[in-house]
Amino acid sequence: MFKVTWKGLIAHKLRFVLTGIAVILGVAFISGTFVFTATIQQTFDDLIANIYKGTDAQVRGPEAFKQDRGGPGATPRPPIPASVEKIVARAPGVEAAQGNVQIEYAQLVDKKGKAIGNPGQGAPALGFGWNPVKQLTQFNLVAGGHPPRNPDEIVIDKGSADKGHFHVGDTGKVLTGLPPKNYKIVGIARFGTADNLAGASVVLFEMAQAQRIAGLPAKFDYIGIVGKPGLSQDEVAANVRKTLQQDGLGALEVVTGKKLIDENQSQIGKALGFLNTGLLVFAFVALIVGAFIIYNTFSIVVAQRTREMALLRAIGASTRQVLGSIIGESLVIGVIASAMGVFGGIALAIALRWVMSLLGIDLPGSGAVVPAKAVIWGMLVGIVVTLLSSIVPARNAARVPPVAALRDVAIERPIRRGVRLGIGGGLGVLGVIALLSGLFGGAGIWFVIVGAVLIFVGVFVLGPLYARFVSSVLGVPIARVKGVTGTLARENAGRNPKRTSVTAAALMIGVALVGFITVFATSAKQSFLGTIDAQISSDYVINSGGSFGGTGLSPRLDREIAKLPVVEASTPVRVGPAQVNKAVDLIAAVDPVPAQKIFALKSVGGKLADLTPDGIAISKKSADKHHWKIGSTIPAKFAKTGNTSLRVEMIYDEKQIVLPGANLISLQGYEKHYSQQLDALIFAKLKPGVSPEEGRKAIEPLLKGYPTAKLQDNAQYKADQVKNLNQLLGLIYGLLIFAVIIAFIGIANTLALSIHERTREIGLLRAVGESRRQVRSMIRWESVIISLLGTLLGLAIGLFFGWVVVVALHDQGITTFDPGIATQVAIVIFAGLSGVVAAIFPARRAAKLDVLRAISTE
Repeated sequence: MFKVTWKGLIAHKLRFVLTGIAVILGVAFISGTFVFTATIQQTFDDLIANIYKGTDAQVRGPEAFKQDRGGPGATPRPPIPASVEKIVARAPGVEAAQGNVQIEYAQLVDKKGKAIGNPGQGAPALGFGWNPVKQLTQFNLVAGGHPPRNPDEIVIDKGSADKGHFHVGDTGKVLTGLPPKNYKIVGIARFGTADNLAGASVVLFEMAQAQRIAGLPAKFDYIGIVGKPGLSQDEVAANVRKTLQQDGLGALEVVTGKKLIDENQSQIGKALGFLNTGLLVFAFVALIVGAFIIYNTFSIVVAQRTREMALLRAIGASTRQVLGSIIGESLVIGVIASAMGVFGGIALAIALRWVMSLLGIDLPGSGAVVPAKAVIWGMLVGIVVTLLSSIVPARNAARVPPVAALRDVAIERPIRRGVRLGIGGGLGVLGVIALLSGLFGGAGIWFVIVGAVLIFVGVFVLGPLYARFVSSVLGVPIARVKGVTGTLARENAGRNPKRTSVTAAALMIGVALVGFITVFATSAKQSFLGTIDAQISSDYVINSGGSFGGTGLSPRLDREIAKLPVVEASTPVRVGPAQVNKAVDLIAAVDPVPAQKIFALKSVGGKLADLTPDGIAISKKSADKHHWKIGSTIPAKFAKTGNTSLRVEMIYDEKQIVLPGANLISLQGYEKHYSQQLDALIFAKLKPGVSPEEGRKAIEPLLKGYPTAKLQDNAQYKADQVKNLNQLLGLIYGLLIFAVIIAFIGIANTLALSIHERTREIGLLRAVGESRRQVRSMIRWESVIISLLGTLLGLAIGLFFGWVVVVALHDQGITTFDPGIATQVAIVIFAGLSGVVAAIFPARRAAKLDVLRAISTE
């Protein structure tokens, strides 16, 4: 039977090529995800190990609170007085101690006035003080430079120097939280052997100047320690810890260099975990779609080989042997395709790294890291999916009776309508109940996931019951336009409803996800844009060029705008993390009095203009939940000031607000609780009677010193926000396209295999006068009908999922349901055109059949 299996594969190898492609693409996605994230993880692991390789210990403030986001510096900590540096330096076993600060935003401007890099969308633009202790820094000056010795001098990384065409002795402008300033470039440095710090641009200042920019005069973020030779890191840390306790500074943390490396590597791993999980979700979607193709391929092949299986049974092959033969074929296909998929995943990971370099994220190191799990999971998932998808067709093959060898036609198993209706309908109802329980009943996300899966399975099980009818309806206009050719295409699509429904189901899954994403994103966009129109009455927004955090504008710009005679009110928006009532979230700060004129928040108590440095504005939803009212105090915690209390001074009644988070504080409160002051946005309202043109002419000259600042009216600001969301949508659509491509490969595969069993029929059609062109047209329109069947089913499910989620999130601010009609129509048109493309090869093959040989085929 092994020889029979092997010869069967060789004889029908073309039948399994497209099946193999489906497996290859799915496995490549899985393996590529593991390889890509492992490569990034290893790169940053090595990078972090190099950063701290000379650090034996570090003194830092205690952890204020934990943030969900990962990555180095994700844990907010209070600053350390500079005087602690001398205390640490005199501890037994300490050879050198040096404090430093990290500046969140320090962006270099090139000689043409253009900012280098895009920290709002890519790698950050960071600043540090120059560290004179060689063991505590990996920045190495190239020949001809020296460290910054006064507030007017800087050292920049070589990557930024090359991009800006800077040399030692040149002058360069740097954007920070202070007013823009020109510095003399006295040195260019490499990070170890790399030109930059993993794509980030870095400016190194004289230490006192770095402290001023960071808002930490006479303070440090941390103090690095080098121990004396012969002492372990634990011994050095213990000595420093004891010295600090003796000086009443026991609250400060002292950690070893090894622990620093482990912590930062763990934070990187946590951040990559979200990326890894997200990519794997799309990979498994692609594989599930591939499973339908595998199932369909084996079902058709088995049906076409009925006589072959019957003859095997007639000459003594047992049911088990026939079953093993088909399973063996699927195993060989699974192994070969999965192995190719693993190699394809490695190539995909390398390509993604190359794309990152084009985006300016230049990761140090070279090559790809191939972890064992990339190979193991890729092979395991690919083989298991292939085997599971072939079990039902294999069982059908094993049950073919020997008497079937005497028949001229394949045995068609009847559709058990009652069974399918009971099972499929039951699964669909259970799926809807689980979905609604998860979204509205508080049952959790797993109920939502299980409900969605059950709905998909239910629709799939019911497929043969509706496939013939829907195909017939979809084919009506085609039959009217194309005549006999269209009629034949319509009848062929509905001839085998099982096959048609399985083929369409593969496409249904991909399209359903695309449809759901479209509905949800379009509804969210319209809800947010409606919120902007309802809540913002400003005439202009000065955007810092990125998302909240990682970039910003000097507060000086807002002060200059506020002084303009044409401006009635202006307020900046600053954003930072905080813990409010034990919940960690972003908190936004505004200038209360002008903000009252710009932001129209429905107040149920208090006014925005009355916010004091110790006050907070909260939502009615939070107030009702916690029984807060005007004058109530809320426990809060900030990295700089630690535990404190904020007094409720305003309660607003809005589903969502245009600013990050749900809580607002005053600028004075922000200056009190945060060290670094950066304006993410500036809203400006013109005085009555001032035209928009006059306002623009007055504001634009003030922006010349800020290359990242974008002056936008409300319409431009809304378009900019939509653009950011569209970029994310483009990425999601790009990932889902793999599943859609696999689905169309399945359509091509089904048509190619069905042509084989319809050889005689096509020959007869040619014999009675049908031309080759008409044969190609018939196959193409059949493909279009199948494509539209899967697409319309997918869109119906996607619209339902989207509507349910939008209704469930009404209290979260998504108040508008928008199905995105234009996008849905585009999907239908795309499906029709793709159906034509998928039919090119099968149609050409059908048209080239020799008429006489086709007629004589049994």
